[in-house]
Amino acid sequence: MSSNFDDDIYGGFSGVTNKLFNYDAKEDQAFQNAVRTSSYGKKATTPKFFWNGDKLGSAEPATAMARPSTAIRPVGYSSHNSKLFDPLNQAAKKIVVMENKKEETPEQRYKNLETKIYSLLEESIVASTGSKPDMATSLAKAKEASSLDRTLLRMRDQDGGTYTHNFDLTFFVLFNLANVYAKNEMYIEALNTYTLMTKNKMFPNVNRLKINMGNIYFQLGLYTKAIKMYRMALDQVPGNQKELRLKITHNIGILFIKMGQYSDAATSFEFIMSEKGDLKTGLHLILCYYALGDVEKIKHAFQLLLDIQIDYNEEEKVFQANSNPSYEYINELIKSDELHSYERKLRHLAEKNILISANLISTIIDDYFNDGYSWCVETIKNSYFSSLATDLELKKAVIYLKQDDFQQAIDTLKYFEKKESNIAINAAINLSFIYILKKDVTAAENYAEAAKKIDSYCPAAFINSGVCFFMKTDYESAKLMFTSALDIDSTSFEALYNMGLIFKKLGDHNSALLYFRKIISSLGHEQHPEVLYQIASLYDLLGDVGTALEYYLQLLSLVQQDNRIIQKIGELYEADGERQQAYHYHHESYRIFPIEATVVNWLCSHYIELQVVEKAIGFYEKAVLRNPLDPYYLLRIAGCYRRIGNQQRSMALFRMIHEIYPENTDCLRALMHLAQSQGNGELYERYSSELQKLEKQKEVRQRIGTSRPTNSGSSRMSSGDYSVRSAGHEGYQPPATGTGSGHSSAGLPSKSSDVSPDYSNNFTPHAGYGYADPLGPPQERPRTGVRKNLTFDDDSDEEINTIDLLPA
Repeated sequence: MSSNFDDDIYGGFSGVTNKLFNYDAKEDQAFQNAVRTSSYGKKATTPKFFWNGDKLGSAEPATAMARPSTAIRPVGYSSHNSKLFDPLNQAAKKIVVMENKKEETPEQRYKNLETKIYSLLEESIVASTGSKPDMATSLAKAKEASSLDRTLLRMRDQDGGTYTHNFDLTFFVLFNLANVYAKNEMYIEALNTYTLMTKNKMFPNVNRLKINMGNIYFQLGLYTKAIKMYRMALDQVPGNQKELRLKITHNIGILFIKMGQYSDAATSFEFIMSEKGDLKTGLHLILCYYALGDVEKIKHAFQLLLDIQIDYNEEEKVFQANSNPSYEYINELIKSDELHSYERKLRHLAEKNILISANLISTIIDDYFNDGYSWCVETIKNSYFSSLATDLELKKAVIYLKQDDFQQAIDTLKYFEKKESNIAINAAINLSFIYILKKDVTAAENYAEAAKKIDSYCPAAFINSGVCFFMKTDYESAKLMFTSALDIDSTSFEALYNMGLIFKKLGDHNSALLYFRKIISSLGHEQHPEVLYQIASLYDLLGDVGTALEYYLQLLSLVQQDNRIIQKIGELYEADGERQQAYHYHHESYRIFPIEATVVNWLCSHYIELQVVEKAIGFYEKAVLRNPLDPYYLLRIAGCYRRIGNQQRSMALFRMIHEIYPENTDCLRALMHLAQSQGNGELYERYSSELQKLEKQKEVRQRIGTSRPTNSGSSRMSSGDYSVRSAGHEGYQPPATGTGSGHSSAGLPSKSSDVSPDYSNNFTPHAGYGYADPLGPPQERPRTGVRKNLTFDDDSDEEINTIDLLPA
């Protein structure tokens, strides 16, 4: 037993308790103090994170790992069986299996390229058409399509020609490219492309492209080559395509007119008229014979024009609507139809061409205009367009008005007083307008009343009646007439304009502005100089200089050579304190009309203010050339020489003026002043005595009421009248002529009437519009020691009127 016990190497362990394993932590005071001061067992205040070998993430509460206590944990090691060792997170990545793409066959590549070319062609065509074409994009797409088409041809050649190429697609690509070149005005490139196409025999009907080549040569001004191309194309067009052949022939005729070969052009137009005549060709044929002066052929061509039939009869449709009530609804729908609009447009074109031709040839087909016009009227009465004969006779009265032959116009219109109502009312309105021009208010009012009796809903009749009341200064009755016209037609230009003039005359500027603004709103983008002037003038009267300037500048963009408007803009800039702009516009007005006295005076005063008197002398010398007998500017020149210190030249000029105009008192005063400044008492006494004699003679003449006849210049100068004078230049005048329709004739009377819109000449300058010397008496200028004896005695200026010596 003892031996067995001794052999047991673990014996005695179970009965002996080692102090190391008998340790009780609760009884260890130092350990307990350390636990109390440490964070062991406390709740964490920061979020827990885990690292799975790829990225750091928030730990979920259910799967949170224990905080690592060894250096092995942070590298991704874990004792959990569910977590594999994957530091690079390879398991989370998706494995993409690449499949080998099948290679395209040559046939598929060929079809894909064709599809892309079709797409590029479509984009190019869409870009080059529409309301806002983008020609740059269209050209880029066309070039790209052409490049791909060449690539397609190379693919076909490389494959040994096993596939049939679509030559229609190639034709389409090249044709679109040439067309886009032409639209971009790249005519040489377009011609090269068309030439390349015409040399390719694989393209059908390729010779028709020579028409396009002829059009390009026409744009380049190479008329001979254009005719050659048109004739080559004409030879290739088959006979059954008659319309195309006639169009090409018409183009050839137009080119002959451009080249001045009227006989060849007439031959082309005659061929068209013999085959199938049209309105445009008929008018061109008449013009060719008019240029050649062949009267017989002119008459023949005019008859050919009247023989053209137009399948349109408005009266027949109206008769059917009136006879059958059920047809009236259909007729209303037809009026808004596009075909009906086209028919009316064609009818108006025919009437326009016939009336133009009649007005043109009536002066050449006979020795007298009246006989030629009568032949045209009779020929029209016997033609398909017989309804135009009446309108033509009414136009005849308007032509007489343009020739200032009022009596012939009145006689012509009185012939239609007893005609049908629509013709009689036009005649009455035009007669009323003519008598307004003649200022025969009674006759004009009678015909206006006659027009109102014929048609009480005619606004033109009320407008003419209102103008008559306006001429009699019965503004209330005139307003009533214009208001009645506006009740019938609220957009009547004449009624709105005349209402604005009446309120302007009455001083109600705001109401006048309201009517003129209505005209602008009714006209849209169209602008009338008369309306813009009236609005600008009203804002000027209201004191709104900025707005007035805005409208005057708009007016200047429409009427660019009206010196009065430019001058007015300069005046407004001066009132606004912009002296430099005022100088610019006054100088521009002087450039257009250099004899306007007010502008010359302003410019000279401006130069004198800037101490550049020499430039003022140049303007005065040019003004003297306008009226050499007027001493006004001669005195100004002499005064300018006195101002710059050249007393010798000034004295010589004043003496010359005194010899020519011995009764000019201002010249004598200037001579007295110069004699006194030079210390020449003898001359001073001489001129002083002459001045006293003239003043006594003037008093005697005023006392007895008679005066010795003198020239206008000396009498005006002796009285000291230096007011600004107008040169009487006529600026822009708005047209005021009557027409057969009666609408234009219902407008305003002539420019001499109060209702006439004369925006260039009738505005009056402000009171006292004259430029006195802004520097006052002449100042003493620095002198050298040599010329000290030429200084001025400024105190002596009080004895004379210095304003009379310098520009006013």
